[in-house]
Amino acid sequence: MLSGQRVWVTRPAAQSAGLLTRLREAGAVPVALPLLEIAPAADPAALDAALAELAHTDLAIFVSPSAMDAVMARLGAAWPAQVPVAVVGPGSQRRAEELGMTDIISPATRFDSEGLLAEPRMQALAGRRVVLFRGDGGRELLPDALRERGARLQVVSAYRRLPPAFDSARLGAALDAGCDGAIISSSEAAHYLFTQFEASYCKRLQSVLYFTPHPRIAAALAEHGATRVVATEAGDAGIVTSLCRHFNRTP
Repeated sequence: MLSGQRVWVTRPAAQSAGLLTRLREAGAVPVALPLLEIAPAADPAALDAALAELAHTDLAIFVSPSAMDAVMARLGAAWPAQVPVAVVGPGSQRRAEELGMTDIISPATRFDSEGLLAEPRMQALAGRRVVLFRGDGGRELLPDALRERGARLQVVSAYRRLPPAFDSARLGAALDAGCDGAIISSSEAAHYLFTQFEASYCKRLQSVLYFTPHPRIAAALAEHGATRVVATEAGDAGIVTSLCRHFNRTP
């Protein structure tokens, strides 16, 4: 259990409720400290155009729960049952199910673009209409691979990722209150943590104990000088289990 451990949860606010609840149930004192803000797309024209053709789409891919929330808010209707969806991790799969999506492609083990691309149903895409919903920018590995497989691909920016809304004073107060561990769920969040606040906090942040579910995020933290990074299992339950395992064996 996580008896009294103060743990930062740095996900966007709309995505953190489940993890905060699990941490509390495990005995932790979770601290919501969103390092990303999610905003609607600056120009929704491309999103609206894709949604207008949704019934004629063979596959919709979502890179994150934020992408699903943005799409469903704009769609304003139930997801068409005949359109399968593909997601990259357990959090996105759970959100898809909550939103009423039933035909879901999701990797069983590796929870990233590479893992999704290895799924059997992601192979024969030649001539198929595929729409990829994501934030503004992002890795090009997935769209490049889809095009190489012959998909008729439309990439749509469904939302924007913005820097944290809080200032250095709030970060300083969180550090002063104590941090037994910080959960970092994206490379972009890691970047913002070390670049958006007073430089004087950098050394303190480098000594924080970080938990992350993906080696790419761990590498991003290391690039900013973080020296204590622990790999976790994926998904909310996996993250909390990993934290319990770590603190129960650590003096």
